[in-house]
Amino acid sequence: MTLEDIDPKIEASLRRKYDKRVLSAVTLLYLFAFIDRTNIGNAKVLGMQEDLDLERDHRMSICLTAFFITYILFEIPCNMLTKKFGPKISLPLMSFAFGLITMCIGFCYNFGGVFAGRFFLGIAEAGIMPGISYTLSTFYRRHELVTRVGIYASFASLAGAFGGLLAIGFSYIPPWGIMHTWRNIFFFEGILTMIAAVIAYFLLPKNPETAPFLTEEEQKIGALRIQLETMMAKKQVEKAGAAHFKAAILNWNTVFLSIGLFSSLLCMNSIAVFMPSILATMGWGLVETQLLTVPPYALGCIICITASILSDRFKTRGIWLYAMSAPFMTIGFAVLIGVTDQMGPRYMAIFFATAGAFTGSPMFVGWLVENTAGPTVRAIASAFSISAGSIGALVSTWTYLPEQAPDYLAGNIINLVCAILVFVGAGCGSFYMRWENAQREAGKRDHRLEGLTEEQAGSLGHNHPKFRFTP
Repeated sequence: MTLEDIDPKIEASLRRKYDKRVLSAVTLLYLFAFIDRTNIGNAKVLGMQEDLDLERDHRMSICLTAFFITYILFEIPCNMLTKKFGPKISLPLMSFAFGLITMCIGFCYNFGGVFAGRFFLGIAEAGIMPGISYTLSTFYRRHELVTRVGIYASFASLAGAFGGLLAIGFSYIPPWGIMHTWRNIFFFEGILTMIAAVIAYFLLPKNPETAPFLTEEEQKIGALRIQLETMMAKKQVEKAGAAHFKAAILNWNTVFLSIGLFSSLLCMNSIAVFMPSILATMGWGLVETQLLTVPPYALGCIICITASILSDRFKTRGIWLYAMSAPFMTIGFAVLIGVTDQMGPRYMAIFFATAGAFTGSPMFVGWLVENTAGPTVRAIASAFSISAGSIGALVSTWTYLPEQAPDYLAGNIINLVCAILVFVGAGCGSFYMRWENAQREAGKRDHRLEGLTEEQAGSLGHNHPKFRFTP
């Protein structure tokens, strides 16, 4: 059986059911993951920094860094757990854990407590983004994938808007016991996250073959279409080995797209954490500062989904990064550097920077996942690239330091350089994939099949001569 033999009506039914159950569940989890990761930025301008003496010796930046150290270290191990136990168990469990940790941060009374909370939050969240990306790749075909990655990842920008509104609402709850203003943010957002984790557990299946909301025929077709598209001869049970790590990491796709993701996530995290601080330097009050974060995030969400849909429709990836994401970021950060005394242009620049940054990151993730084949290799590659991106996010925690206010010149220059690097990563990645496709069309990779059985050939994944990259 080939992909052309599959009834389009069955595939359409599969997509609808996956969207209702799988996509909605992972989107909900990612929404709260991003809220819990970045709510410290809202809490900072609502008094957390002063109450816990986090202004001294860059303690706030140290707490932000603690998150990304463990986040980076645990991404690949956590993603392998998702591959082993399935998303039904791993993703809700990790989400419940980081919801509980977020709630506990609301009870912290000193720098050490916040540092420990962020440290363990990084461990709990490490497997969410790579786990979601890997999970979607086991349910959706390549030309369906980037739209879904874009939809779930666009909720990062929606989380920024939603998080700002939640922060205002929770900060106005009258003090009760030790809880007040910024403490309420962590407490109630942690509880909401744990509720979302329970909901996701009942929505998520382990895999297409056992999804209870599919008919028996749909279960078989759901698994078969992924196996056929990734060049696998049959359903394979793989244990991660050195060959899988080599195929996942030591290839030009991973290198170029990881450079782009590093740069994009540095910009994205800078905006997510420090936008309230940047807006506060423009003279707005606490409430106005939180509310003014909403429109840029809303635009970022719209642009991200639009670019993802267009990318899947035209089956091209790189062009949307160097035609939309990178130019928007370049304009935004260039204006923030060049205009220091006019509130209107600086606020408009935040719109451009946010739209570009929140579009680039999911595009890079989806682009790499769809161009990597074999379940183990794909799990490793997605986690590795997001780890590389997370290093960029770690660097971002030191880009907007208090002593740089109000212009934050150094931070804006660093982000402008990274916006330019997005051009480089996307351009080189797209060029390489087109070149490699041409080599395969010319038969220059056919020697890889010599002496191999059908099963061995199927295990080649994206190195199979018949596999074509989406540039």
